Amino acid sequence: MKSKRKKKIIWTNFFAFIFILYAAFTIASQQVTIYRLKKSQQEISGKIQTAKKENQKLQDMLKDTSTKEYIEKAAREQLGLVKPDERVYVDQSSSDVNLQEGGN
Repeated sequence: MKSKRKKKIIWTNFFAFIFILYAAFTIASQQVTIYRLKKSQQEISGKIQTAKKENQKLQDMLKDTSTKEYIEKAAREQLGLVKPDERVYVDQSSSDVNLQEGGN
């Protein structure tokens, strides 16, 4: 009788040990998964913040495009337009330096 009881206790302990081992492995793998997901979440949150800042910047630029000053500035810089009776001065010293550097 004692040997049957001992065998039963041994098997019970063995299965308890296997269960504890399995539970520890499962918890450890879940912790790794949680860590990876949190890291991914932080990266995505950073990208969202960057996108929000860029969106706000573009929204501000869009508001500015309807102003007279912006339209005038864009016409001057992008199209090279000038107002009537306006004198335009061109700094040729920087273009002379570029020509000399390119010739060497």
